[in-house]
Amino acid sequence: MSMIVARMQKMKAENLVGIGNHNQRKTKNHSNPDIDTSLSKLNYDLVDRTQNYKTDIENFINENKSTTRAVRKDAVLVNEWIISSDKDFFDNLTESEIENFFERSKDYFAEKFGEKNIRYATVHLDESTPHMHMGIVPFDKDNKLSAKRVFNRQALRDVQEELPKYLQDFQFEIARGQKGSERKNLTVPEFKKLKEEELEIKKELQIKKDELIAYTKENQIDKKLDITPIKEMEDIEIETDEKTLFGKNKTEIVRQWTGNIILSENDYLKLNKEIKKGKKTEGRLAAILETDVYQENKELKNELKDQIDKNDKDIDDYND
Repeated sequence: MSMIVARMQKMKAENLVGIGNHNQRKTKNHSNPDIDTSLSKLNYDLVDRTQNYKTDIENFINENKSTTRAVRKDAVLVNEWIISSDKDFFDNLTESEIENFFERSKDYFAEKFGEKNIRYATVHLDESTPHMHMGIVPFDKDNKLSAKRVFNRQALRDVQEELPKYLQDFQFEIARGQKGSERKNLTVPEFKKLKEEELEIKKELQIKKDELIAYTKENQIDKKLDITPIKEMEDIEIETDEKTLFGKNKTEIVRQWTGNIILSENDYLKLNKEIKKGKKTEGRLAAILETDVYQENKELKNELKDQIDKNDKDIDDYND
């Protein structure tokens, strides 16, 4: 079963212009290569309340806050939630079902945090995986602005537990993400060091992949045997070294080679026959599998997976 993606980030006044331009696709040049601008016309907003993020949200806060005291310049004005799941989940839904998924997700937050406090709920269909950016002004029950009170640690845990169950009631086959059993609170230096280590592993892994591909081409196994190998690909979500306007690493869904090669039955039989005949192909294939490049590639993939799994457990508590 697919898992829910529900991640929150804090937005101050200085962040609202940039995130508004991104969410509303107001700029022609996007730093995210995953955006297909020809599909941007398919994006929509479920509440359609905010045209200018900074101006409109600040006006809403000033008109509705219960105190006359001015809002602090460093106050969190919006808690933005990114709601999504994996590509397979959306591939099994129709367009109307996808819209209903995001509509129901919005309804959950409206019931829990106040419908009028949702100032935007922008659904992006122009990237590899559909997702929603939903901005909630953190007014408490007394209409006092306080992100710490509204989205405290318990509230965040409740969202992770309750949202998938809420969606299941509407026949969506989705579960909560895996709980971290050994989470700890990270200091800022620890968090940065952890992210730097992950980035270095990713860079080294890419270098080794390139070396392996080059080595394979040099030996020309497929040409010698006249076979057509196909790389097995998978969709994964990775963090890039590109920063958002509020200092966090951006994520993107990329197609990545699993390291496996797919052969048709005919090509497999042909390859097996040639190997049995004892031709040089067997030696070339064995040589590749024994190279340091191949082994290092395999080890780095495992190391990267372990690092990302560890990061997923740690980052949630840091963001709290």
